[in-house]
Amino acid sequence: MTQEQVWGAQADEAERRRWFDPTFKIMAVKVLPGEHYVSTAGQEMIVTVLGSCVAACVWEPRMKIGGMNHFMLPDSGSDAAPVDKAMRYGNHAMEELINDLLRRGARREALEIKVFGGGNVIASMNTGSTVPIGDRNAEFVRRYLNDEGLRIAAEDLGGQHPRRIHFFPRIGKVIRLFLKKDVERAVLNRELSYRSKLKDVPVEGDVELFT
Repeated sequence: MTQEQVWGAQADEAERRRWFDPTFKIMAVKVLPGEHYVSTAGQEMIVTVLGSCVAACVWEPRMKIGGMNHFMLPDSGSDAAPVDKAMRYGNHAMEELINDLLRRGARREALEIKVFGGGNVIASMNTGSTVPIGDRNAEFVRRYLNDEGLRIAAEDLGGQHPRRIHFFPRIGKVIRLFLKKDVERAVLNRELSYRSKLKDVPVEGDVELFT
């Protein structure tokens, strides 16, 4: 599949999750767990809801384009730092987003990165380790960006509440909203379902960042 075909498939999938947001008066695209989306449309907002998962919002100010991912590490079953398999999965999620932007002309040194999520929403997510999955996801994204020499411009990680993230890629602005307690169960159920699927999904091969 060519890069143009990949972008076309991503656009088709995004189109099925596109709506006009009456609050912000702008077209919006929803990103689900395990996905990423890059916007070059100008007046468009990217939205996701996070519990223990993490989202990175990456913006290139010169081109005024940006993208968001949404990921969770597979359970390492250990209190230690994520094992190689989990790290490779997280690496893939970050590198797919960043490389997608670079292929569209973004400059690596100009990227502005903001990270969100990693909440310890409900204790039942913490199976297999005494280190909460939200904390492990947050620590991973901090370590990954540091190792790659990519600066975090802003972060809102940890805590105990789910978040809704609104990213405006034309201007690089992010609005974070904490969600009410009655929403936590829905977020938890979705992330538990996503997490169970990770056990059966083979980890992608190595991906390297473009230079």
